[in-house]
Amino acid sequence: MLVRVIDPGRGERAGRLTRRPDGTMALEEADRAPGNLCVGPGWVDLHAHVYDGMTSLGVPPDRVGLDTGVHVVADAGSAGQATLDGLAKYVVPAAEVGVRAWVNIGSTGLVDLRETADPRSVDVDATLAAIERHRGLVCGVKVRSSGAIVGGMGLQPLQLGRLVAREAGLPLLVHIGEAPPLIEDVLDLLDAGDVITHCYHGKIGRPWRKDGTPAPALARALDRGVLLDVGHGAASFSFDVATAAVAAGFPPHSISTDVHIRNIGGPVHDLATTVTKLLMCGMPLAEAVASVSTTPRGVLRLPGPWLSAAGAVQHATVFRLAGTDRTYQDATGTRRTAERLVVPVATVVDGRFRPCPAGPGR
Repeated sequence: MLVRVIDPGRGERAGRLTRRPDGTMALEEADRAPGNLCVGPGWVDLHAHVYDGMTSLGVPPDRVGLDTGVHVVADAGSAGQATLDGLAKYVVPAAEVGVRAWVNIGSTGLVDLRETADPRSVDVDATLAAIERHRGLVCGVKVRSSGAIVGGMGLQPLQLGRLVAREAGLPLLVHIGEAPPLIEDVLDLLDAGDVITHCYHGKIGRPWRKDGTPAPALARALDRGVLLDVGHGAASFSFDVATAAVAAGFPPHSISTDVHIRNIGGPVHDLATTVTKLLMCGMPLAEAVASVSTTPRGVLRLPGPWLSAAGAVQHATVFRLAGTDRTYQDATGTRRTAERLVVPVATVVDGRFRPCPAGPGR
């Protein structure tokens, strides 16, 4: 099939996706490409909740996996040190999609949705031990640093999460939202490679000026190499905030869903829908592809290029851009009409072509 190849770091070109005699896929150069069928590296959702059966938020990993174009989902803190073994034993082996985990600094993870409001809920030594048991699964430490979660603990959960992450040599994924703690105090604790999720939330205390430029604390964090992640969720994405930031030259480094049982039926649906929304906010397609592929793959330290020098496809997501007049809603209730939407067509996993069924979010 003729495709538009979107290859982050190497630009765009026309290509032909073909099946070799051994059944694996190859990508060859072509003289022309269709306007709406695209291929690029396999998608990664850096922030999802897939601890199905343990927390009240979890969805089955494969419900938001290969069928929706996603090769790897990173569970964002559903498991803490006391529940991580169960994620590794029961969820990961049963999933066709790849799973990684941001371990919650709260010991029980999201079994309790105020997981760090009590100082007894954090155990630094036990969390470090859990990370060592599951080095192949754990990609970093998750801290939800907003008032509804930490209660009177303030910055302490973040400070302890930072201690664990630095000791383990891993990044932080930090949920930002309503104060306290103040966003300036949160951001000043983050270092290069750490990730701010819910970066375009519309709540009071967001780290953006009205013109879309970062407030001073965010500007300092970005200068240090802190990364911006969308983390749409049920309450954490504003069209207006995202549009202003993208227009001012501050697009996200990664596009993720924060998908869970309370938003998979809307407004989130899946990663393709979230990418569609970022295109609506003015993000160029090539940047959006990088933000669901090469950048989150780098954060997760996933090995290997998507395409070999000989043209063998190791992993890829094939999708099309479809014209539409469909209306989408953000997490604030604001509605906008899209002109085009992203529709997953297939994945290539270990060289093998796998069609994507049409889903309700598309």
